[in-house]
Amino acid sequence: MASDGSFTLVSPGYRSAAGRLAFTIGPQLVAEMDDADLAQSWQAATELTASEAAELSDAAALHLMELLEEGLPAADLSDAVADAAVVFLIAMKRHGIADPKRIPACAVMWNLHAERAHVHIAS
Repeated sequence: MASDGSFTLVSPGYRSAAGRLAFTIGPQLVAEMDDADLAQSWQAATELTASEAAELSDAAALHLMELLEEGLPAADLSDAVADAAVVFLIAMKRHGIADPKRIPACAVMWNLHAERAHVHIAS
């Protein structure tokens, strides 16, 4: 995590040939979601109201920031991956992505002061 209270999740986008969506959490951890996990997580995110999604995303981001501050090797990696997936997928939905298999190469930046994820799509 940067000392300014932010983190960035980076993804090369959904890879249909591999049937996976990968993203990095901090400089050292790459997480992957296979098609089944991606579909299940996307459906769960779809069922949330806008306020529930915002609340869940903020809670996951704050928890992930705590784990990053502790150092991922010492943290529960499954918690870090789950929190990052929540932040990432809800940010994609807010950005207007309608199908998780259409997630492009992008970065999701979360800042403590803004308390909101910002999505940057690679051009």
